[in-house]
Amino acid sequence: MKVITDHVCCNGMTMDYFTFGEGAKPFVILPGLSLMSVIPMAPAVAAQYKDIAACYKVYLFDRKRDVEQGYTIRQMADDTARAMKALGIAGACLMGCSQGGMIAQLLAAQYPQLVSHLILCSTAARPSELGTKVIGRWVELAKAGDVVALNRDVFRRVYSQQYFDRYRDAFDYAENLGTPGDMARFVKLAQSCEGFDATAQLADIQCPVLVMGSNIDNVLSGEPSRYLAQQLNAPLVMYDDCGHAAYDEAPDYHSHILDFLSTC
Repeated sequence: MKVITDHVCCNGMTMDYFTFGEGAKPFVILPGLSLMSVIPMAPAVAAQYKDIAACYKVYLFDRKRDVEQGYTIRQMADDTARAMKALGIAGACLMGCSQGGMIAQLLAAQYPQLVSHLILCSTAARPSELGTKVIGRWVELAKAGDVVALNRDVFRRVYSQQYFDRYRDAFDYAENLGTPGDMARFVKLAQSCEGFDATAQLADIQCPVLVMGSNIDNVLSGEPSRYLAQQLNAPLVMYDDCGHAAYDEAPDYHSHILDFLSTC
């Protein structure tokens, strides 16, 4: 599958993205908070999403390159909307994972012409008590420059024990990855979750919504997904055997998404 990695410049900011797939309708992915950019992993992501790429032209957007202190999730939504407009993307199926789901909520509420369907994955309208503690811990580790402890805690919390054990060798290798620059950027992005609250904007989301989460989510807990589904009157898919990153773990995850898109 052909994967194109590029960047878009607009309004003084630069945002990296990659795209793949042969479909006519756009499918936009906003990934979660991570220590390192997912852009270098474009071929692996394309292979993971080959079933969706068969029907859609998929775009995955990173956060903008130069992240300033105090950069908010609302600003992330505005910047992503600018990037989508610059690329001529409208009426997209928008999938937001974790922090990407926070961005997606505001983007769908404020820019309805850009979003035809919304898929919210392991995310929240406002941080849960657990989420506040976990992300705060990650910020402390990143500020201390302890890349191994940070990666270990992220991997253990984001994935289920079963998935972690299956790929333990890969996680052991990856725990050393991350530069001081990566950690400084991570701190700024993670701190944007503090005080985030989209509850007042949920009523402005008018497109069909699917909410997906996990009952064993060790980052946010499962309650935020249930709250979103209730407030948005949206179908809810909850996993009992996958962690926070159920979107990476569950073999039937994309089947639920494609079923939702085909019936709405």
